[in-house]
Amino acid sequence: MVDIPQIAPPSEFGRETFDRMKAIPPYDFNSYGEGLCRRRIRLINESETGTIGELEDDFHHFRVELTHDTDKVLSVSGLVLRAPWSTCSEADLPLQKIVGRPLSSDSTAIGSYTSPTSNCTHLFDLTGLAISHSMQDDPICQYDLMVTDPSDEEQELRLWKNSELLLDWVIREGFIISPKDWEGVSLVGKFIAWAKDNLDPLTAEAAIVLRRMTHISTGHGIDLDRLENGPEHTDGPIGRCYTYSNEVLVRAKRMRGTVRDFRKDEHASLMLSDMEVRGNSS
Repeated sequence: MVDIPQIAPPSEFGRETFDRMKAIPPYDFNSYGEGLCRRRIRLINESETGTIGELEDDFHHFRVELTHDTDKVLSVSGLVLRAPWSTCSEADLPLQKIVGRPLSSDSTAIGSYTSPTSNCTHLFDLTGLAISHSMQDDPICQYDLMVTDPSDEEQELRLWKNSELLLDWVIREGFIISPKDWEGVSLVGKFIAWAKDNLDPLTAEAAIVLRRMTHISTGHGIDLDRLENGPEHTDGPIGRCYTYSNEVLVRAKRMRGTVRDFRKDEHASLMLSDMEVRGNSS
């Protein structure tokens, strides 16, 4: 199994905007099985009525900006900065159904406002986290996540919250096998309901965020850059998100070369490092 560090990857802040295609090396799909996948999520309460969030990983870079009062969402703007398909940039439109809906400290409550499968999965998850964060006292929350490539059918997943190691799992065939107090928990099926019923709210949120990484990391094992158009991905997750809906996939173009390799600390430190200087685009 790939050895990953116990400490959170380093973070940079306030960097000038930069080109990921030049600063971060491309992912080598032939190296699958030898590395790991990273994701960073940063949530910021800029004011009493404004919350922003960004998510960046090997495959994606999304931003969401919310305005709200003490009770409900007043506006939402989703921005796609890097994505695997051309149509991902359209996913701000279905997100607008949450405007006027109540704030909730439960990041999954957004699923009762609009259909997850009609949205971009990652922008949708990020927006739910931003809504939840808007109700927290801490101005900033940062999640750092890693999952190793499979080794002997096992993977190691770790999540740090504000640089503190919060979750450290070893999984096999969709089940957690370590640590002892998580042993036997299934990450498939009704995991979200299980987490909400069995964990305190903040741990449940983190666990749901980390579970998503088991799905994200599988992208390292599939070189979709060999494709040009969405319909060529005949074994894709049809119906599971905005781009993979039948009416959208037919016009999707592959954004080749957008998968980058953040495994080294020197590259991981650059994740979201220019978030603060991007400013509010709404």
